[in-house]
Amino acid sequence: MPNKPATIKDIAKALKVSISTVSKALHNHPNIGAITKERVLAMAKQLDYTPNITAIQFKQQKTFTLGIIVPTLLDHFYIHAVNGFEEVASKAHYTVLIGQNQESLQREKELVSVMQGNRIDGLLIAMSKETSNLDHLRKLERAGIPVMFFARKPVNETYSCVSSDVYHAAKDAVDLFVSRGHQRIAIINGPSHWTTSRDRYLGYRDGLLKNGLSPDQELICESDLTTTDNYKVLRKLMRLTDPPTAMLLFKDYLMLDIMTCLRTEFPNRYLITELIGYGALPLFSHFERPPLASLKEQPFQIGVKAGSLLLDMIKNPHQSRKPKLISLPCKLHYFKEL
Repeated sequence: MPNKPATIKDIAKALKVSISTVSKALHNHPNIGAITKERVLAMAKQLDYTPNITAIQFKQQKTFTLGIIVPTLLDHFYIHAVNGFEEVASKAHYTVLIGQNQESLQREKELVSVMQGNRIDGLLIAMSKETSNLDHLRKLERAGIPVMFFARKPVNETYSCVSSDVYHAAKDAVDLFVSRGHQRIAIINGPSHWTTSRDRYLGYRDGLLKNGLSPDQELICESDLTTTDNYKVLRKLMRLTDPPTAMLLFKDYLMLDIMTCLRTEFPNRYLITELIGYGALPLFSHFERPPLASLKEQPFQIGVKAGSLLLDMIKNPHQSRKPKLISLPCKLHYFKEL
């Protein structure tokens, strides 16, 4: 039969000290001398001692588990954000449960329920495009589980969020378009109930006004970000009497659809229409005719910052705090020489 795992009691018996002394030494308590700590750690190693995580969790009323929900891990933005989040969590001795809502509210609700059942200590979420009602997240908060958003946050909701500074990035994009002689500049945005869509639009609008151009409603479009809807929106723009010659796009994945549709259905416009998206996908550098530029975000740092703030919320549950809205800057990344 296999040997039973060593316990604190076994270490104490071997060293002829109290269980309390061993426990304090293992937790680096300041009241325990250096020699005693060394003896305890050496004996723990000799006995192949492993802490009883369940007992620790019970004592501290924590599972040391965090949840993170993203739309998809096929998007390199979310891959890097998860990596940043996991790095912070690991340093704080937390494990991470990862879920993909696949842009489905129902799937998101199921993930939240499963994570609550697994007793997560906090949740970081980039909500699905279908999510506008947050009752499933408020349920977590009522259970004492803090919730924090990243990348996507609903408009008019008082939650902390870490995201990209898409407002100033949109203004920079418009400045670049205008400097290249464009006056018919369109925007294809994401769902309007996201703050990230609203901020992109405001930056686009203010960028136009700054350059003496008036926003034209027929050039302001919204997509649900599916390929079908992306094509539908582009066709509408290209069939205008005076189509746009430049477009600011919600994401680089949207830009892939726009480029494909332009090339196959509007080849003449494809040659003269300049595009800027968000994300700086490396694959565009290998295109024979790449887009003009993209706004490079900092997803890894967003994951790190969001993770740090969530851990602070867990550590100080009774501390009164205002929601924190943190935006990390974007930088224009050019795919071709200007």
